[in-house]
Amino acid sequence: MKMKKLLSILVLSFLWFSSIQAQEFYPNKELDIDKLINFDLNNYSFNDYKKIIGSKVKSWNGDTQQLSKNTKDWKAIDVKINNREYELRLNHFKTGGIGFFILIRGLSCETAKSIIPAKYIKEENTQSYTSDFDELGKVFSEKFSFETSKNTTLFSGCIALLDANSQGSVDDVTYSINLYSRNAPNKPKVVPLKLVRCEVLQYKNKYKLDSNNQRSLNYNYKDMPQTVTMDYYISDSDGDLLNRKFRTIGTRTIKFDRDMIHIETIYELDKTKVTKKITYEEHKFDRINGDFYFNKRQYNIEYNSALTPNNQIELQYKGKCVKKDINERAF
Repeated sequence: MKMKKLLSILVLSFLWFSSIQAQEFYPNKELDIDKLINFDLNNYSFNDYKKIIGSKVKSWNGDTQQLSKNTKDWKAIDVKINNREYELRLNHFKTGGIGFFILIRGLSCETAKSIIPAKYIKEENTQSYTSDFDELGKVFSEKFSFETSKNTTLFSGCIALLDANSQGSVDDVTYSINLYSRNAPNKPKVVPLKLVRCEVLQYKNKYKLDSNNQRSLNYNYKDMPQTVTMDYYISDSDGDLLNRKFRTIGTRTIKFDRDMIHIETIYELDKTKVTKKITYEEHKFDRINGDFYFNKRQYNIEYNSALTPNNQIELQYKGKCVKKDINERAF
């Protein structure tokens, strides 16, 4: 009888111990990055958070400033990576999917990137460039993605603020590690930037004067008096068009897909502060046949003819673009 009682106690103790141990990641412990990356989020819902990170968690307090655009709730625990403390957050997306998120600060991009084993970082899924904002400084951006065997997506990226001489501090570096489940929204798949070189072949003023000296639309292009080339970088990962300084172009994306890129840029105009300024630009690329269209509207207080309504002239250009090797150099 005593043996049966002892056995019952041992069984109950084992079941109790197993239940409290049945979580995948533990607070204040060194985080196994390989385990995190290969964790199958698709087998769990947000309500299973205790099975994933346990019951002793930090919870969202209702402040919407703590939520990303596609997130509706989160739970988190503190973990260690290389003996440094970070927060492992389990996000609940509006689509119902879940994902891991870790924000890393105080490390250089290179050091933070080394947290991820090299086997997950592929050149064909990496993007890296530095945006030049002249006297305001520069911004270094690097990111990569990896599709795991669990049908989840690893996304990791770094942003570093630099001065005009490309110098910076780790205090101005932000690195993130994300793992998305299958039904998470807008899972980013990173591909390298594409460089396209466009040759402007013809141009025209939007308007012309008819025989009665009245303004009408002009449909006749003229050949460019000299060769003009314009380089652009295309980020299919983000749906962005960048200029030669790797600055994003556009205030409104009309269309961006594998066949067409059509982007508008509208600039504010305060006539009390400037006498001339570009007020509008339009970029349109036919990605099938390489046709290129570029429209520019410029304000100048001295423009006062019938061809420049509201003191603005609108010039329209067209040409051809070809894809170039982004690493190609003349010598």
